[in-house]
Amino acid sequence: MKKLFFVFVILLSGLTLAQNADQKKILEDSQSFMSMFQKRNYDGMLDLTHPGIFEKVDRQTMTKTFKMLLEGNDEFKIEILDPNKNTFSVSDIFTTKENTKYAFTTYPMKMKMTFLKEKFDESKKKTVISMMAVQGMDAQFIDDSSLEMSKQAMIIALNDKITGNTWKYLNYDEANPLYVSVVPVEVMKKAKEYYADLLIKQKENAN
Repeated sequence: MKKLFFVFVILLSGLTLAQNADQKKILEDSQSFMSMFQKRNYDGMLDLTHPGIFEKVDRQTMTKTFKMLLEGNDEFKIEILDPNKNTFSVSDIFTTKENTKYAFTTYPMKMKMTFLKEKFDESKKKTVISMMAVQGMDAQFIDDSSLEMSKQAMIIALNDKITGNTWKYLNYDEANPLYVSVVPVEVMKKAKEYYADLLIKQKENAN
C-alpha cells in the first residue's frame, strides 16, 4: 500500500510539472503575441496562430487586414497600447475527449482609436461609448477625435494534431465565424463558461 501511495505521488508530481511547463510556455507565447501585435509584427503573430485559421483565410489576406486596421485607412487608425505583462494569467491545462489540450490566457487589453475625418460633440461621444459598451469595451474620449478602449480579453491555447502537438493560439471571439470553425465544441463551451466566470469575479471585485 505504501509503495502504491509513493507511485501515485510521483505520478501526480509529474503531471504537476508538465502543467507548470505548459503554463509557462503559454504565458510566454501570449505575452509575445500581444507584444508583436503592438509592434505590428504580423508574421510573428501569424506564426503563433492556430493553423486551422489558414484553411479558411490565407496569411496574406490576414496580413492585409491587420495593416488596414492598425496602420490606418481613410477613416480611422488603431493603436494597441503597451500591455502590462504582469497582468497576464494562465488557466489550468484541460484535455478534451479527443485528446486536444487547451488552456486560457486572460489579460486587460487596451487600445487607442483615432478618427481621421470626424470630430465628435458630447452627444456623439455618448453614442460611441454606448456602442463600445455593447461590445464589452470600456471607452473614454481623450479629445474630440480619439478615444481609449479597454476590455478583459482572452486567448485560447490549443495543442492538437493540426498544430503538430505544439501550442498555437486564437483570440476568444464566439461571434467570429473563423473562431467557431476551428475551435472544438467542448472547448467553446468551456471557454464561454470560463470567460463568464472571469467577468463575474471582475465585477464582484469592483464593487
